[in-house]
Amino acid sequence: MAKQKNKKSEKTERSSGGGADFSLTALKEKLISYACRYDFLLLGIILYLAYNFCTGFGWISGDVFPASILPIALLKNHNVYFDFVASSISNPDISYAFPFVNGHYVSFFPIVTPVLVTPVYAASYILSALAGVTSPNNMYIIAKCAASFLAALAGVLIYLTGKEIFTRRIALLTTFIFAFATSTWSISSQALWQQGTVELLLIALIYLAVKNERQSSAAYIFLMGILSALFVFNRPPESILLIPVLVYIVWYQREKIPWYLAGGVLAGLPFLYYNYSIFGNAFGGYAENLALFTVNTGFIGHYLGLLFSPNVGLFVYCPVLLLSIAGMYFVWKGRVSPIRTLVLAAVPAILLDILLYSFFGPWSSSAEFCYGLRFLTGLVPVLCLFTGFFLDEWFGHGKARHQSQKKPAVIALVAALVIVSVGIQFVGTFFYGWSSTSNKSMTDERAWNATDSVIIRSYTEGSPRIAGIFWFTLPPVPPLVYFPITGG
Repeated sequence: MAKQKNKKSEKTERSSGGGADFSLTALKEKLISYACRYDFLLLGIILYLAYNFCTGFGWISGDVFPASILPIALLKNHNVYFDFVASSISNPDISYAFPFVNGHYVSFFPIVTPVLVTPVYAASYILSALAGVTSPNNMYIIAKCAASFLAALAGVLIYLTGKEIFTRRIALLTTFIFAFATSTWSISSQALWQQGTVELLLIALIYLAVKNERQSSAAYIFLMGILSALFVFNRPPESILLIPVLVYIVWYQREKIPWYLAGGVLAGLPFLYYNYSIFGNAFGGYAENLALFTVNTGFIGHYLGLLFSPNVGLFVYCPVLLLSIAGMYFVWKGRVSPIRTLVLAAVPAILLDILLYSFFGPWSSSAEFCYGLRFLTGLVPVLCLFTGFFLDEWFGHGKARHQSQKKPAVIALVAALVIVSVGIQFVGTFFYGWSSTSNKSMTDERAWNATDSVIIRSYTEGSPRIAGIFWFTLPPVPPLVYFPITGG
């Protein structure tokens, strides 16, 4: 009888243990299922938190001050004027960004970016009200979080677009390259530069086109019209990059052109009205920059400098993007489709965009008070997609077409380019802001001076001077990490 009870007890224990194992297994499978289904949300959170890891604020460019302050004016004063900070913006280093027009201080720069990030500022103020604390007054932190949000959202859209075109693994690798091996990290995620919004809007347009090819909808085309208008008014010179979008709409979506135009008019009219009412022209304060564009034989050197000069060149700061050139070839060689046509149409748009900036007199100022080539940062999403096409050809859908004995060499090349690019961006993200003012200045001569490297000086001058290690979330939420360094 005792033996029977013991056997029954053992059976019950095994049964209950098995149930626990089954429950843990089911929970694990469910968590994995949720992670796969909402992988883009998880990725967005990771990118946002990663971008908010920094070494403090050693310096802020005057170019980003209006975008950093305007959301506060919109929320507190319900207008677009900077009169409430008149004493602060009188500083000669930033006063150029705040012209006095019709009795008010206004932004010299387009206001699309600050309008788009106003909800981030609003979230910070709402959190402050709910927590019963004073409204956050650290503009730098909120602006940094807003820039991180834009960059993280662009990274999510790169991933979602990549998943539609490549394998999931290649989509993730492409996203990593975009997020941490390009100027997205050292420029777009650090402050409210217009280029961060250019990146976001451009990849959003491509993603909508991809979704429209999966399931055609007038709503997608309408949204593309809205984003195109924002794109134009955010940074007028970058309008050239809309060429592939226009090719796609006219060639493949002709019957939906009215929807595209309706979206463009709806989103563009408020900014057109703003520009005319404040500056009396369609492009606002930027209209006066037209005088800086001149056509002369010097553009050839400028063109090469924008790509390869030691202190300005795109491929110097982001060498991994060299793979995009091979990616263009694979796209051209592939099967014709609307999306491939759109992406291929981006090639002449890219070349024309670089040509436009080569006619810009102070072309080297692209890297002045900014780590790397700011002017061409808007190209990064498309160049990363081309890089993704290269990776997908070798390690994704097209891997069977290539000899296995060559793959180790290609893997080594890709790994080396990624590691070097991430290292370069790391230096800019964490040390450039703390380097000397002379390191942030740029001339045409210095652009080609390899012995006076911005990258090297950013590390040697900036690393001993950092203020500390900080990991922000969104004020008033306390930083996840707050480790100030005395004397930084």
